[in-house]
Order: sequence, then structure tokens, then C-alpha cells
Amino acid sequence: MDNRKRPDLSESHILLLLTVVIAAVASILLQPGWPAPGSLTGQLSAAAGALLLLAPLLFLIMKRSGLAASPPAWFTAHVIATMLGSCLIFVHVAAGDWLSPPGLVLLLLALLILQGSLLRVLFSRGFSLLFARTSEPTGFHAPKGLDKAALQQIIDAKVALLRRLDPSADEALFSPALKHWLRRPFKSLRYQLLAEREARLVGARASVSRELGWSRRIHMLAAFAFYLGLLAHVIVVLFFAGYAAGGETIDWWHITDWGG
Repeated sequence: MDNRKRPDLSESHILLLLTVVIAAVASILLQPGWPAPGSLTGQLSAAAGALLLLAPLLFLIMKRSGLAASPPAWFTAHVIATMLGSCLIFVHVAAGDWLSPPGLVLLLLALLILQGSLLRVLFSRGFSLLFARTSEPTGFHAPKGLDKAALQQIIDAKVALLRRLDPSADEALFSPALKHWLRRPFKSLRYQLLAEREARLVGARASVSRELGWSRRIHMLAAFAFYLGLLAHVIVVLFFAGYAAGGETIDWWHITDWGG
């Protein structure tokens, strides 16, 4: 057995990283004389920052595909790459105009960092406190008023569906991964809905799980909007540089100047 400690980030580590990023961004924005976003330094910072900000997308793919040998290590890389990438992006925009469409993309990035950090810290504490209050020496106890017959029906339905979805998986540990959603999307959706019905039926612990689930969905939707905005910004400045410049001089490297 491999007894090596898996790399992970504690609540204090995440809060420390968030504090460092806030301090770094504040010093960047308060220091005058940064080069224009279209300068060589500005473009290199943007390119490096954008590449680092692809780490969360890679983390999601590796996690959902089941290819990640150590999910905590990928999560750590996701957090650190996001923090470093965001600092480089702020170097890129320090001398730019925030009251513009790219400014909305930047706002989404800031919200993602704050919401993701607080999500990990607050919900981690919530789960710890909840299980600390409800744990007893005799082990897990079902909540009062639990409809055991209904719960058993849901579990039986999950087991039967899992035989067709992934026969080698264990119902108690299974959650649809990316490969399941791609190969059998409808069965994966049915299984996910059954799992959520089971969570609602279980009670107290499930209430925290539902809040975590919705918060994660919001985080992923915001991340999706950010990536769309980032892609749109890259396309516009490279292929529609004339439109982006608004009739002024195009001072950055571009492919075409359509829209001028």
C-alpha cells in the first residue's frame, strides 16, 4: 500500500493564496506606468495567463474522465495555475480600459476566484461541522422519519441502471464521469436524477450536499461564460483588430484588421 500523503490544499492554504493574489493584484493596479495591453509585455502576459487559466478546464476533463491518478494533485495545480494566471492577466489589463466588454470577462475571473475559494473553505467547514454534530460512537444513524422503503426503491433502481451504465462500478461509490455522459448521456442523466432524489430523501447531510451542488453548478456556469468571453476577446483582437481599435491605431500583433 502506498502510504505517501496525497498533495492537497487545506483551507488555510487556500485563504493564504487568495490573500497573496489580492495583494499582488492591488499592487499591480496601484502601480502606475504599466505597459499598454497591446504592447509586447502586455501580450506576452496575456498569452501566458490565458494558458495557465486553461488548467481548470484540464482539471475538469481529467477528473470527469477518470484519468486523474491523483485528483487532489490536479486540484492543487488548478488552484495555483488560476492564481498565477490571474496575476498575469491583471498585468495585461493594468493600463487598459476596464469599462469595456473585456472588462466583463475580467470581472467574471475575479468572481470565479473569490467564489471558488470561499466555496471550498465554507462548504468544507460546513461538512466538517455537520458530521461532527451528527457522529456517534455507534456509527451512522438514519435521520428520523426516513422512508426506508422509498429509499430502497431508489437504491434498487440505481443498481439496476448501473448494470447497464457501468457493470463494474459500485453503486455506493459511483458518480457518472465524463466517459459515461459521452457514451450514455440519457442513462447518466437518469442515474444523476436518482442520486439527487436519494440525497433529498436522506435529509440533513443532503441539505449541505444540495447547497454544494448548486454552488458548484454556478461556479461551472460562470467558468463556462468566462471561457466563452476569453475566446471571443482573442478572436476579436486577432481577427477584428480594426473593430477592437475603434478607429484608433492598432498597437498590438494581429492577423487581420477587419471591422475597421
